[in-house]
Amino acid sequence: MKDTFYFHAILLLLILTSFATCKNHKDNPVDQLPPATQTGANTFGCLVNGKVYIPKGYNGTGTPNPKKQFDIGLNGLPYFNITASQLNSDHISEGNVFISIGNIITTGIYTYPNDFNFLIGWKNLNNCGIVAFDSTTQKWGQGEITKYDLTNGIISSTFNFKYKTLTCDTVFVTDGRFDFKL
Repeated sequence: MKDTFYFHAILLLLILTSFATCKNHKDNPVDQLPPATQTGANTFGCLVNGKVYIPKGYNGTGTPNPKKQFDIGLNGLPYFNITASQLNSDHISEGNVFISIGNIITTGIYTYPNDFNFLIGWKNLNNCGIVAFDSTTQKWGQGEITKYDLTNGIISSTFNFKYKTLTCDTVFVTDGRFDFKL
């Protein structure tokens, strides 16, 4: 009888432990981002201070969201710009993330300020966005081009960056990824 009690107690403990270690994937913000694919899936997402940032809404003009631009720069090398917006139902911006990667010749890491730049403004940051030429903003960041296939028109990347302004705490953009068909 005593052995049966211990057997059931251990079995119950194992079952409870297994339930306690299971996590709901919706609790992990990274799991809410689009996957980091390399297929031209036209996806974009990142975490801003741990909160999910995915483009949403349209501005009513037919401009895609996110908006992408791939062109040749004045130096003859390709560059790629992305503007990913969050627009409310009245087409008013709740936030924007802008990323520019220049001098792209192959896959690899592109760092700020040489070939990688970024701007961000998001309502959830309490006006702690950054502007292009603000010399008081401290910026760090990089993007890694994981697929650069001009034959099939696919560019994919992961990115992370952070910045600090005189009036705001450091803003962290992590687990960023995009995958576009050019």
